[in-house]
Amino acid sequence: MKMPVEITKKISLRAVEIARKLAPKKTGAGAAALRPSSQEGEIGIEIPADVHYMVYQNEGIKPFIMNELAGKTIAIRNIDGTINFRRATESNIGQRKITSRDEKGRIVKSKVSWRHPGLQGSHFVEKSLRQATSEWVQSINGQELLKVLDESDVSYLMDILKGKS
Repeated sequence: MKMPVEITKKISLRAVEIARKLAPKKTGAGAAALRPSSQEGEIGIEIPADVHYMVYQNEGIKPFIMNELAGKTIAIRNIDGTINFRRATESNIGQRKITSRDEKGRIVKSKVSWRHPGLQGSHFVEKSLRQATSEWVQSINGQELLKVLDESDVSYLMDILKGKS
């Protein structure tokens, strides 16, 4: 059954309100840019191209070797606020680097150079759509439900129930 445009628009608007609260924020620009997307039978949240990183915040990304940094000098901010510069070369990208050994010289800890650790998805878009839909379902009364059914693909069933067949 396809929901009418007025209802899908209402649910999508509410979903964006919820998503703006749930979305990860550093500056808030990504969350503020989210827009409702709806048409007959569909609800959604649009993530504009200028804040495409919000897709990664929502879905997450797997760890990967940052090969695209080859030949570049990268500014790395330390915990105390100072900045160090490191040069990423083709020979050191993806190489295992020993960071500590025990008293017998065995490797205790190592890391892979220029490896992004990945990001766990927060799934704020899906959660927002689910919550907005749930809120709409809980708020609808019998008359509104009958109106929705009357204007939908199952209107012929409503006619049978009303004895208009």
